[in-house]
Amino acid sequence: MGKQVLVTGGTQGVGRETVTMLAEQGYEVHLTYRKSEEAARELVCRYGGSVFAHKLDQGDLAQVEQADFLVEHQWYGVIFNAALGSATVKSYAPQGDSLDAANDVALMTVNALGPLWIYKKMKPMLERKTEKTKLIFLSSVDGGLAAFPHFTLSDGMSKAAVAFLAKQLAAENVYTPIDVFCVSPGSMETGMFYASTLKHMTPEVRRQFEQHQAKNRLIQPREVAYWLCQLLKDESTLLHGVNLDATMGLGSRPGIQTEFQPDPV
Repeated sequence: MGKQVLVTGGTQGVGRETVTMLAEQGYEVHLTYRKSEEAARELVCRYGGSVFAHKLDQGDLAQVEQADFLVEHQWYGVIFNAALGSATVKSYAPQGDSLDAANDVALMTVNALGPLWIYKKMKPMLERKTEKTKLIFLSSVDGGLAAFPHFTLSDGMSKAAVAFLAKQLAAENVYTPIDVFCVSPGSMETGMFYASTLKHMTPEVRRQFEQHQAKNRLIQPREVAYWLCQLLKDESTLLHGVNLDATMGLGSRPGIQTEFQPDPV
């Protein structure tokens, strides 16, 4: 059996693509899911003996505390991918309060505290290891690299917290076998981005929007998954502490997205 890697939120988007790539490369892959049991079962069946699924809501502290699978394996890599977006949070948190505070709490809890709690659960086991470990945190261009006017504040704040957590752990592990990385993707064609942005566009407006993006297109989840797999290689130690700008230039020029105006009809 290959090296053991955990991918949180491994049933859709970048997580699913990463699980697929790692399984095909010979890793033993463990994924977490919250609701998508059918998708998790499909991956387990497709890669029998190589992929294992664990139900976990990382925004629920009690569930993280009781998730013994987190410390039952000598993880070679942990990819902290699970997160809520400004649209998907609406199916997670109760709606209706005047300040949208429930959404804020959910975004901060799942996106920022969830990875922190998982790391703290694993920390004693990881520190006992003498072999190398790779910790990879998924942030976002919004919060992880740049600020976008009028985007959901707590969403960007939660992603900034993830980037900071990765930086802090990198600082704490300069002299240990633990390598820490952060990856901040840009506009990516995922269900989360569709729900928050693309869903509201006509086909023509979407075509214009995509043409206006960096390199005239949206990023595909498999492209990000490729680089997550690269960071699991031994040679990636050189990049310990990096926050990888995986935006094709959006992080350098955020106005590409916020200043987009479709052509008049």
